[in-house]
Amino acid sequence: MAAYQELDLCAPGQETARGRRFNAFLAEVLRWGGLRDVVSDQRGLEGRDETDVSFMLGYTPYILEAKWQHAPVDAGARSKIKERLEGRPPGVRPVLVSMSGFTEAVRKWADFHAGVVLLDRSHVEAMVSGLISAEFLFYRHLAVTSRRGGSYVPLADLLPEPEVGPPPSFLQSPAHGIDGFPAIPEPGVTVTHVLTADGAWAEGEISGLAYTGGRGLLWTTMSGMLCVEPATARSSWTAGPAFCKGPPLVTPDSGILLHSEEAVLRVTDDHVHVVGGGLKGHGRLMPGPNGTAWAFTTQGPRTVQGFGGHTLTRLGDTLADSTSYEVDFAGGVHEAALTRSGTLFLAGVGRDVTTRLEEGLHCPSDRWANSAPLTANSPGRRRAHRPACRPDRAGYEEVPCRRRYPYPPLDTAAAVAEHHLHHRPGRRR
Repeated sequence: MAAYQELDLCAPGQETARGRRFNAFLAEVLRWGGLRDVVSDQRGLEGRDETDVSFMLGYTPYILEAKWQHAPVDAGARSKIKERLEGRPPGVRPVLVSMSGFTEAVRKWADFHAGVVLLDRSHVEAMVSGLISAEFLFYRHLAVTSRRGGSYVPLADLLPEPEVGPPPSFLQSPAHGIDGFPAIPEPGVTVTHVLTADGAWAEGEISGLAYTGGRGLLWTTMSGMLCVEPATARSSWTAGPAFCKGPPLVTPDSGILLHSEEAVLRVTDDHVHVVGGGLKGHGRLMPGPNGTAWAFTTQGPRTVQGFGGHTLTRLGDTLADSTSYEVDFAGGVHEAALTRSGTLFLAGVGRDVTTRLEEGLHCPSDRWANSAPLTANSPGRRRAHRPACRPDRAGYEEVPCRRRYPYPPLDTAAAVAEHHLHHRPGRRR
């Protein structure tokens, strides 16, 4: 990630040097992504030409021409790489990568010709961020273009296809109690049984839930993203990849942020953009001060061998705009929330701590406070609950449920954080 961001911040007049560094960078990304025999800056016989990157996908050889320019690439670059095929064995597939995209004429040509594989910034960032591997990207590109033709495939069409059946049906219920989920009253917390899913629905565990206002609820599952309207009990699958982690985050521009694999995606209509990457481990997306979006990820307690650790990442408009900060906390983290004032709240096993960016995200042990472990509010497998918390009242605790769930709804987690900032027991001053 750091190397990619450095390339993106190219100083004026350094474009040529960046191009050569970009070749080596792409070769490393492809090699790390499972491709074999990757070589960058390969000179042809007697120096007649130069291939930016060459590699093997299975038994199929590829040669790649990489461009990082300010203007979209025109047909000249496409013709140049096709000429190089004349001196190479049959079966070599050419790839043209343009970080600035392609002209309209090239895109129209790509709809009817499959001679040159076209990739743009979105494809490169998908590999850099850890969303998909290079091997999987080229495999999916070949599979998709073999079925429908053409040589350019949008990133959204290359992601793993969700294997979903009909959306689950729900029953509205006015019941005050729920079998296995007793409503235990707590000051400042209310629980309402809203919906019960059809017993025939056997999808996997729900990994996260977010309230979208007028659009209802969004549930992320291993199979895809589900939109549920509590008022009408209607549900439908909506645009989004499979294998999402934690709750989605609805942004002010009506986009949706999702944590998938090691990347954070911004999904708007049928478009998918990578805005964060390298986010290993368990994580959650959180709103921050001034409308910013953040991602907290944890790989477990930090060990003396250097394994584990926690990271807080500010997400920008693009992958290159994101900034990651290491959280200096030696313990494990089960819950995290970022308040509107910029305070990061971390809850572990029987202890919690708060820190801020301007403090360097340091969490020395003399600031740890003892507290009861939080039990998150979970939609469960077949039942959904609607949490309600008010930041101006005291005593906020999450409602106990049958199983521990690592991703509570964002508004509930933030309310709990705000409460513990002022009312946590055993707080050390």
